[in-house]
Amino acid sequence: MTEPILFERHTEVATFHSPLAGMELAEDRIEVRTDPLTGMTAIASAGLEAKEEAFLGKADWAYTDLLVARSREGCFFCPEKVLQATPKYPDEFIPGGRLERGRALVFPNLFPLAAVHAVVTYPDKHFLRPSEFTPSLLEEGLGAALDLVRRAAPANPGMRHVSVCCNHMLPAGASLVHPHLQVFGGEAVPWLVGLYWDRSAHWLSRHGRSYWETLVEQEKSSGERYVWGVAGVHWLVPFAPAGAREAIAVVPQVARLTDLDDEHTAALAHGLTRILTWYEDEGLSAFNFTLYGGPLTGRDAGFPVVLRVIARTAFQQDYRTDDYYLHKQLGGELMFAAPEEMAARLRPLF
Repeated sequence: MTEPILFERHTEVATFHSPLAGMELAEDRIEVRTDPLTGMTAIASAGLEAKEEAFLGKADWAYTDLLVARSREGCFFCPEKVLQATPKYPDEFIPGGRLERGRALVFPNLFPLAAVHAVVTYPDKHFLRPSEFTPSLLEEGLGAALDLVRRAAPANPGMRHVSVCCNHMLPAGASLVHPHLQVFGGEAVPWLVGLYWDRSAHWLSRHGRSYWETLVEQEKSSGERYVWGVAGVHWLVPFAPAGAREAIAVVPQVARLTDLDDEHTAALAHGLTRILTWYEDEGLSAFNFTLYGGPLTGRDAGFPVVLRVIARTAFQQDYRTDDYYLHKQLGGELMFAAPEEMAARLRPLF
């Protein structure tokens, strides 16, 4: 019998004279959750949910519209300029220098941070609200990114790692409002990806079965944080989230991005659409997602294809970041609401 995953919680109490209680002695209960795989901690306190809006805010769509209009002229991802202003691959790698899939266009990043660093954009879509990332658009964008990955892997025999990533809007790290994805891969493995691989491989070696298969089965059985599954793609809310409003998709039977098929891509796109629409319904506008996979070369790390999506600070005229020392230097995260509550709110949307 497979050893179950242990979901560990630790409770602490902070005691102080609170001005919110007339300076009477008050207690605040703090819950610390530990991610069963990585050991990362996520923290919630009794009053934290009320502070979520102070951290994430609500989107100022009127100000967003001004920025969109102002940035439209001269945008080099838009159709008038994209073919003249963006790089091309050598013809022997990609005939014509760029890949197309439906409305999506793929070309090299002008300022690469890895041996394989591509941009996937929709030239005709200068701006998209989260709810406007439709299933067909995401299928085309993710599909185009995966087309590039399948060409790049055999052409770069030393490439070990590749991910498909998205920074949407300025608070999420985007330098342009024009929506785009990025393909990022090379021989050097990012620290967090390496941690996922190492811990997943250790679990597989110790238990004889993938952590991620066990996670999906256990979460599906308990029903607390499991949301939806189809075509071998399972959506759930993590026990100890690694970002605001985080949801994850796990494809436990697929080890590498190069092995994803069109049915998997459609299921990932469908789930992402539901999550992003919910973000917008909650007043949010910026987000990140990353589609990870196991090593492209060498042994199976026990880490399958996993997608993580998080909400970021809503775009406003005076927006603030939602990262601080806890996230960037202590490797922790805040929980404004319980993951079980978030999963319950998401299920009807699927």
